[in-house]
Amino acid sequence: MKKLRRLILPLLIILIAVGVFMMLKASRTQSKAIEVKEKSWPVAAVEVQMGRWPTNILLYGVVDALNYSVITAALSADVKKVHVIEGSQVQAGDLLLELDDSDARLDVQLAEADVARAEAALASQESRHQADLEALPNERKLYQLVQAEVKRLQNLSRKQVSSQSALDTARQSAARQAISIARIEESIRTHTPRMLELQAALDRAKASLDKARLQLDRTRISAPFDGRVTRVYVAQGHRVNVGGKLLDLFENDSLMFRAMLPAVYVPQVRQALADGAHLKVSGSVDGRKLEGHLISLGAEVRQGSGGIEALFLIDSGQDWLQKGRVLQLRLTLPDQNDVMPVPFEALYGSDKVYIIDEQNRLRPVKVQRVGEIWRDGVNEVLIRSDGLKSGQRLLVTQLPNAVESLLVKVLADD
Repeated sequence: MKKLRRLILPLLIILIAVGVFMMLKASRTQSKAIEVKEKSWPVAAVEVQMGRWPTNILLYGVVDALNYSVITAALSADVKKVHVIEGSQVQAGDLLLELDDSDARLDVQLAEADVARAEAALASQESRHQADLEALPNERKLYQLVQAEVKRLQNLSRKQVSSQSALDTARQSAARQAISIARIEESIRTHTPRMLELQAALDRAKASLDKARLQLDRTRISAPFDGRVTRVYVAQGHRVNVGGKLLDLFENDSLMFRAMLPAVYVPQVRQALADGAHLKVSGSVDGRKLEGHLISLGAEVRQGSGGIEALFLIDSGQDWLQKGRVLQLRLTLPDQNDVMPVPFEALYGSDKVYIIDEQNRLRPVKVQRVGEIWRDGVNEVLIRSDGLKSGQRLLVTQLPNAVESLLVKVLADD
């Protein structure tokens, strides 16, 4: 009986447990299956419309001058008077600064005296030459007379009619007359070299006079062109030496805009120049319109610059513009075909955009940046690609998680 009880009790427990389990299973609540839906990201899109658009490039640069002059002292002197200040507008020939001219005037007087002395020596030599030419025939006649006197006294001396002393005196007179003729003839022969020497001395004296007068003129510094004074280094009473800086000024009509042209646009600019295009920059400064045109591309690429320097000559009449001022101007390039302007937010990296297909999923497309354009007060980028077709939807929202096949939802225009 005890053995039977031991067998029934475990079996009974198992049956009760099974019954409880079945009861719990039958009484549990039934959960509904959860359907997992893929999230769609709200975005904005535009229709692809390829066409012909001009290219604008936003450039940052500074105002410089092609003709910039540093006026220096040509002589050592004290500053007598300064007639301009920084920022003064001057016309060509206007007096800018005066140096003390006392020493320069004395040098002019000395040089004038040297010229007068050289002219007098030249005139004296010419007068002497004329006198020699007039005296030579008379001296020769006189020599002939003396020679005749010597022969007469010789004949008388042979006849012992005349004294030997008279003959000697006549011979001395003939010798002196021959010497006088020789001197006159030598003076006539050397007249031309002597005149050349004296003329050279006169020319030298005149050159010294011109130099002295030039130094005198240099005590009055005048403007070499129409321009604007940027800096004055001296004041009245200052002592300046040769080569010392006096003031700086630039020519009004030589103002230029010096900017860095990004390397990506250099080929387009070079091609436009090769085609003879007149490339212009334009913008607004202090409420005034400012324009210029490209005159040169830099011959050197600065390390780490990412482009080359471009020089634009600013149109005349901008004498109010300050040298060294930072400007933001737009360079306009010729129109390009098969391009489309898009917001910068549409670009991913530097060469990728996304197209939204019929299932509202993103498809990447490689593009080429060909420039920028200023449109309706907004700066946009111009792109070109064989993968873009008219009528497609282009994503213009910058999504941090944008990847191929991402599901999006295009929002209607607000």
